[in-house]
Amino acid sequence: MTDTHAADPADRREDLVARLLEHCGHMCVTGDEDEIATAMVDRYTHLGERVQRVGNSVVVGEAADCRPLVLLVGHLDVVPPTDDDREPRVETVDGEEAVIARGASDMKAGNVVAMRAFEDLSLRRSSPFTLALLLYAGEEGPGEGNELRDVLAAVPWLAETTLAVVLEPTDGEVQVGCLGSLHAELTFPGQQAHSARPWHGENALTAAGTFLTELHDDHLREVVIDDITYVDVWSATQAWTPGLGPGDVRTTRPVRNVIPGAFTLNLNLRFAPSRSATEAEAEVRARVGGRAEVTVVDAVPGAPPRLDDAIVQEFVSAVGAEVAAKQAWTDVARFAEIGVPALNYGPGLTGQAHQRGEYVPVDAMVDADERLQRFLRGDHGAADGRAS
Repeated sequence: MTDTHAADPADRREDLVARLLEHCGHMCVTGDEDEIATAMVDRYTHLGERVQRVGNSVVVGEAADCRPLVLLVGHLDVVPPTDDDREPRVETVDGEEAVIARGASDMKAGNVVAMRAFEDLSLRRSSPFTLALLLYAGEEGPGEGNELRDVLAAVPWLAETTLAVVLEPTDGEVQVGCLGSLHAELTFPGQQAHSARPWHGENALTAAGTFLTELHDDHLREVVIDDITYVDVWSATQAWTPGLGPGDVRTTRPVRNVIPGAFTLNLNLRFAPSRSATEAEAEVRARVGGRAEVTVVDAVPGAPPRLDDAIVQEFVSAVGAEVAAKQAWTDVARFAEIGVPALNYGPGLTGQAHQRGEYVPVDAMVDADERLQRFLRGDHGAADGRAS
């Protein structure tokens, strides 16, 4: 353990870079997090901390005293690397020193800032908060593989959390709440026929044209909640016509001289947290009308901004960063399910998430590290005036 908040700025910078290079060096593609989870267990067991492992997720610390509990949260997994970011390294990007590695922005830099704060014993002793660390698996994959809900069920004292800080990439903003997400398959009916004689059938693909044109022209809608602007986004993300052989219609090759008797597209609605998943489904069905069969395949609610919570106001005041909506779904929604206030704040760049050659500026890590520790030290009047 260290006394990091009093460290020389140059030492802080060097320490953050070294930590991130080490953290990004572990294998941790979604579904393959055992190595990094084991490394986290070994690290904190060696440091004498209480460690609980749930699957490939790790909880460090405990709610052991009467101080309010602040939970520092990050996911361990990343999407598959590319040749441009497979080897962690430091380079200059657009004139700035940056760490290049898969997961550097999404969200290993956030993990490192959280870990550095948690490992500072002096900070933890003097803080008005009890600190705990939660690093979980499966965030980048399908919802059923996300282990956060399992962790929250297996470690009951996490429900006592006063504030969960999810260190997802936010470009240094405090991004409150999150969008909900719904995926629905819309199947437009037709009648299969020979493409030389289409009048013997009905082309399901072109029958969907009117709806697709409407979607192209009207797919963004602003929704304001507590003076925070979210954007509903309606997107067609996949489409397919059925093949003539057995198997999944998305993997069976269609025949090119056959008028398709069905055309299916995946509609992804990202909706503001003003509505439930059930209400979002009703909106989709009303918009489609009788033009297609609607099958909802996945739906998760968002989370409200909770700017009226005193602890959220304290965080915003202390870090002094711009406040904005989280224009995505994140696991603050999982905390909302159990009534725990949560927000997104991290050094990563949203525009670098899942990019080739993914990187994070070192200056962004240094800034987030200082601002987060300002909140954790209780310096809630020390913001620099950037909060909005």
